[in-house]
Amino acid sequence: MKTVISLASILVFAFSLDAQITATLSHLPNRLPEIRIRNNSAIALTAVAIRMNPVARSAENNVAFVDFFDTAIDTRAKPLPPKEERTVPVTIRFRPGGQPIEGLFEEPIVTAGILANGTTTGDAALLTRLIVRRGNQLAAVEMAMEMLSDAGRRNIPRDQLIEQFKKMVKSVSHWYLPPEQQVGSSVYQSIVGKLINLPEEPVGSPFPPSTFVAQETAMLNRQRVTLMESQPSLADVAFIGR
Repeated sequence: MKTVISLASILVFAFSLDAQITATLSHLPNRLPEIRIRNNSAIALTAVAIRMNPVARSAENNVAFVDFFDTAIDTRAKPLPPKEERTVPVTIRFRPGGQPIEGLFEEPIVTAGILANGTTTGDAALLTRLIVRRGNQLAAVEMAMEMLSDAGRRNIPRDQLIEQFKKMVKSVSHWYLPPEQQVGSSVYQSIVGKLINLPEEPVGSPFPPSTFVAQETAMLNRQRVTLMESQPSLADVAFIGR
């Protein structure tokens, strides 16, 4: 099993660009806030991270707004083309009666991004978090592959296997973990849902079915290859331990 074990600087091998991303805070007609992200470069953006600090730090409002977009993790997502924009809704809270509380976060909005050619732009700390997020996703993908392959060899009962994956969801979903360390929960949760929805097999049939294991591990392996081949290279810029 591979696990990202360091948040040390990952920018040694990445060429940094300036002012390639702009982000502005605006409000929809219903007063709900959103961030408009614009790609000012001549190359598509494949990953973006944004951070915005709370207006007033207090016990109730001391967590920054952070959001990630990364085509290496969400394979359904599309790169942000040059000179185009994408909007991101901002977390809001509501008063009793349903009225949104405005002004939870304030500009400036800190940004970082990875371009399609592997070069980087923006805040060094956010770039580190982007790469660490990829590393944690890779760790979850490899763990899921290992668990499914092992289950296929050992014929683990359905309920037991579902419980194993639910425990993995919980292990990366603690409130004290930053978002980039919780990213793998969706990998495990997806498999939980698929295991629950598998049709009942005749009594005595092996579980999980070999066809299911083959299909899921093949899909996970494609995700693994995407992450391993993403730029900047995880092998070059991340500390990975066994």
